[in-house]
Amino acid sequence: MSLFAELKRRNVVRTGIAYVLIAWVVLQIIDFTLELTDAPSWVLQVFFITAAVGLPIVLILSWVYEITPEGIRREVDVERAESITPETSRKLDRLIIAALALVVVVLLAGRFMPADAPVGASSDRASEVAVAADPAGEIDPATARTTVDAPTHDARAIAVLPFVNRSANSDDLFFTDGIHDDLLTQLAKIGELKVISRTSVMAYRGTTKRIPEIADELGVGVVLEGGVQRAGDRVRINAQLINVATDEHLWAETFDRELTLDNIFDIQSEITGQIVTAIKGELSDSDRSTLTEHPTDNLEAWEAYLQARAVVSEPDYEAEKYERAEVFARSAVEADPNFAEAWADLASIILNRIWIGTDNTPEAREQARDYLDRALAINPDSARVKLVEAEYFYRVDVDYGRALALTEAARDLAPGEAQVYEHLGFTLRRLDRWDESVAAFEQSMALDPLNPHVATTLIETLMLMNDWDRILPLVELWLQRSPRSSFLIDVKAQTLVLGYGDVAGAETYLARTREAGRRPTVFTDAYTASLARDWDRMLAIHEDVDIDPGLAIQGVTPDYRLGLAYCTAGQEETGATYLKRFVEETDPEALTGIPAKAYMHINLATAHARLGNEAQARVMAERALALLGPEQDSLFGTQIERMSLWVYAWLGDRDYALDGIAARLDAPGGYPRWELYLDPNWDFFRDDPRFVALVRPDGVEAEPFRRMGDGT
Repeated sequence: MSLFAELKRRNVVRTGIAYVLIAWVVLQIIDFTLELTDAPSWVLQVFFITAAVGLPIVLILSWVYEITPEGIRREVDVERAESITPETSRKLDRLIIAALALVVVVLLAGRFMPADAPVGASSDRASEVAVAADPAGEIDPATARTTVDAPTHDARAIAVLPFVNRSANSDDLFFTDGIHDDLLTQLAKIGELKVISRTSVMAYRGTTKRIPEIADELGVGVVLEGGVQRAGDRVRINAQLINVATDEHLWAETFDRELTLDNIFDIQSEITGQIVTAIKGELSDSDRSTLTEHPTDNLEAWEAYLQARAVVSEPDYEAEKYERAEVFARSAVEADPNFAEAWADLASIILNRIWIGTDNTPEAREQARDYLDRALAINPDSARVKLVEAEYFYRVDVDYGRALALTEAARDLAPGEAQVYEHLGFTLRRLDRWDESVAAFEQSMALDPLNPHVATTLIETLMLMNDWDRILPLVELWLQRSPRSSFLIDVKAQTLVLGYGDVAGAETYLARTREAGRRPTVFTDAYTASLARDWDRMLAIHEDVDIDPGLAIQGVTPDYRLGLAYCTAGQEETGATYLKRFVEETDPEALTGIPAKAYMHINLATAHARLGNEAQARVMAERALALLGPEQDSLFGTQIERMSLWVYAWLGDRDYALDGIAARLDAPGGYPRWELYLDPNWDFFRDDPRFVALVRPDGVEAEPFRRMGDGT
């Protein structure tokens, strides 16, 4: 008898076929179950290896042993007349038919059912927005809306939820987030789509909320969710697109490819194309062109670039963060010198360190310009490159007109990018276009509704516009999510004072926040104490400060701050000691950058005025205004003008000061009326009835100003 015939007689072939079919079905069920639980990829690999190892063992056992009425016996011990292999064959045939039916069922299920379990049910997410807005994590995305009204579902709005990292290595999270972030970047380039930005969707990492609930909170009509699994030289990406109104899957797919950059970009392009088709109905020629754009063909450079972006996305605005990001950005351009976006990001990292004030040197400025020029030489039409070029003109050249034109060009290239509208808002308010600035910030919030930074910037802009009635509802809304935010605590206290003149209410509110373990910034704590004329508490706060609370770019040194504090409290001699040291040790010409020089000159003017050095005070005030006046910058320039008006009033130029105050009173960037009415630094002017009449708030009796806290 031939070997094959003997294999058939002993049912080795049938046993092998049945084993393979049943093992395949079992592995599919295990794979589906593991995806539901987000188990690491090695678990499935263990089952696969076990099944593969089991096949030859089963074949050997079926050759060596036979099933008989007396039980399992060695085949050599069974007489042919006693063998029941034909009956066993029929049983195996029925088992094979049943297994084949299961295979068909599984294949049909894979064809018509979703490719992946809902990502919203996963449990490995952490709320990044909560960290961004409040170190204690006190944010509930359910309340995270830009207005008090509930959002409506926009059929052209999509939320791409954070992808689940299904890799065995938790360090691959940056890789998963990078693919997610890059997908958002591609979608932001597509016109007619409203793409919720990264900061807002990251709030749903780890959430157990259902898709309709998330859609309600974000006001979107379509949601994409998925996961990424990276194992060795392969990557598996699954995604599904859900219509919120019908709870139907518009599209679902699983991609299992070799880990190459071309494959990753191809997968991203296919996902983006499916999203655009589902929402818009068809892809335009420009859409197709966008989907074929690849920033680099070097996987090492792309991964380093993703790591740099991940670090920059961290919430705190500190120099240390940019120093860490620079290491990755440099690795990216070293791996691919033709990577335009990486050069642009490297330039942006240097520009932020310049703006923070830790590296505001000519060398740093030259370095940033060099990196930007490299990016422009490679891809001048990149939205990211144009935005960083705008950033350069904003931070270094103080050319806000040029910065605006470049930001608008970036917006045309990426009309769905929230960060572009945020930059647009920053630039417009420098150009005295305040209402347009607010509209730009509101558009940024529409695309990124859970981003606390955009919300606080909008609130800050409304404060600068003295639009107090619009501020309070926003502040109350965001304080519900982020009660430990020092900025929001500051804003509420300052709104009570500067918007409504309620010093006692502000003091009570700050006392309650301190009792609850939450604190305002030193500036607001000390400022409110000064308005209440509580000199002992004000001075104690200033003396207890280790780090200067002011921005480095505004030149507020400890000596300057303490000198003004003691002078305000009436301790002129002690204040003069600090101010003299400040004047002697400060050389504004040694500073780099127009804003830094202008602020330091006006600080010196204020110090000289307090010290009685009239000539020096006038010279410094004139230089400050020449460097940066309101016509150049309606934010910093207007602040410098306001400080100069105090100097001229102190020096006796009262008519000039009154004209300037009248022009800026309650205007955008100008004086809040209650500030001039309450601030002790203007007490010297209260003997002039023209000043008292000018600054008296509506509804306040026409009586001499009463100093609070000292009974006069």
